[in-house]
Amino acid sequence: MSHSIQGGALSHVNTANQVPTVWNQLAEAMYLKDSLTAQVTLSEHASSPFARVQSSKALPEIARPIVKEEGFIVALQLRAIPFIEQFFGRTKVSSGSYPIGGVSAIDLREEPAVLLPHPFDALVLYVTQASLDEVAYAHGARRVEQLAWPLGHFDPVVYHLGKTLLSSLEQPHHTSKLVVDHVLHALNCHFVCTYGGMKMLGPQFRGGLSSFQKRRATELLEANLDGKIALQQVAEACELSVGHFARAFRQTFRKPPYKWLTERRVDRARDLMTNSRLPLADIAIQSGFADQSALNRTFKRLHGVAPGIWRRTTTRGSLGSGNSTGGDAGPYQQLHA
Repeated sequence: MSHSIQGGALSHVNTANQVPTVWNQLAEAMYLKDSLTAQVTLSEHASSPFARVQSSKALPEIARPIVKEEGFIVALQLRAIPFIEQFFGRTKVSSGSYPIGGVSAIDLREEPAVLLPHPFDALVLYVTQASLDEVAYAHGARRVEQLAWPLGHFDPVVYHLGKTLLSSLEQPHHTSKLVVDHVLHALNCHFVCTYGGMKMLGPQFRGGLSSFQKRRATELLEANLDGKIALQQVAEACELSVGHFARAFRQTFRKPPYKWLTERRVDRARDLMTNSRLPLADIAIQSGFADQSALNRTFKRLHGVAPGIWRRTTTRGSLGSGNSTGGDAGPYQQLHA
């Protein structure tokens, strides 16, 4: 799910959630709330918020500093900027052009401000100190309190992982919350190592999940085949940190949680195709996929054949073919299988 701050209004807001203060401050500081040409699209699809911040026009003047906030803002440029100036308080710290994929890691305690005399489009992550501490603790390393990266320089890791986060904003119903959390955790590991100078000497905790943890994790994941459960929620149920849980899960199942969940969805779809006459569209929803297209893509990637073809081949002589499967063998399905 996502919501937007545009033209001074909030849209698509889940009333159970509040827009974090830092995003309201950012929108106000950059004059975005009163602009009809700017938009902040904030994700609620993850435990650590991120947003797409864009405007088809330049800022009217230097953005006001963001004050009384802690943590870090990491901005990934989705559009080349011919000229930009960044300030910490009254001190200019960067001036020039930023390419697509350029990254800025900004400590909010520095009271950052920016001059943007051109249209812009950026993916912005809010990174808390607690999320960095968790990574350092899991690896038995000292706390990372500063993130250092040349302002506006290209970072291929943030660029490629950031595109996954961007797709989750554009198609929130087609992206698993577990996948988003996994990407954010990977980014936090990258930040503490590459930007914070932490040496990955190996995790402090070793071994897989206990039998209780394995049972608890799989129960929660199978109860949420649609992926709308946070990685942190599953980790807490197993009484582990997110980082420790992710490593222990991978050691136990030889795959990360989101891949395990994807395979369980396909298993569920195969069972329904074999033992029911439900149409593929209904099977997709009951198996946790957003729609039949998502089922088709994932099933074909894992099994090398579209689900409609697999079903007709597998169930021939048992459930019958043609219209008995809810129309799966019709001309439209054959063309798009």
